[in-house]
Amino acid sequence: MAAGLLVAQWAAPLALSRGPFLGVAWIWPVLIWSAMGAREARHDTHELILSAANNLSRQLPACWLAGVAVAAVTGGGAAVRLLLAGQFSGMLAWSAGALFVPALALALGVWSGTSKVFEALYTTLWYIGPLNGVPGFDFTGGASGALTVRYALVHLALSGALLLGALLGRRRQLRTA
Repeated sequence: MAAGLLVAQWAAPLALSRGPFLGVAWIWPVLIWSAMGAREARHDTHELILSAANNLSRQLPACWLAGVAVAAVTGGGAAVRLLLAGQFSGMLAWSAGALFVPALALALGVWSGTSKVFEALYTTLWYIGPLNGVPGFDFTGGASGALTVRYALVHLALSGALLLGALLGRRRQLRTA
């Protein structure tokens, strides 16, 4: 399925590649992202995971970077198309989305301890944004038009805030464990 979405992103016209095809490619791994930050609670391994050395400086960033890698791989066709077309504002928006989705998953997983909150919120955001093309909510940047850079910067700022929130949430878990 992922390979088919990559080929579709590569072969389709750029508007379709960064619009519907990227949107579908980034809803497909929702169950992978939703486990981020919540896996410890789901499998009752808090004590084991949280007792590991350098939890905040290594494990949390590694988890987020793995989520970014999933976004990069599944949406890579659109990224290549944007680069080849010289649409650097679109590439900035794509990058912001690839950073935002895993940050959202990680923060919601750490704070809620469940994958359901991310699954519900992300599916709603995906439906409003990439699927229906509402500017500002479209974290892929496909519907942002002239405001692509502005919304990309907003999503980058939100990503930073969400990562800080995940860090603070995990720090709180470490203190109470």
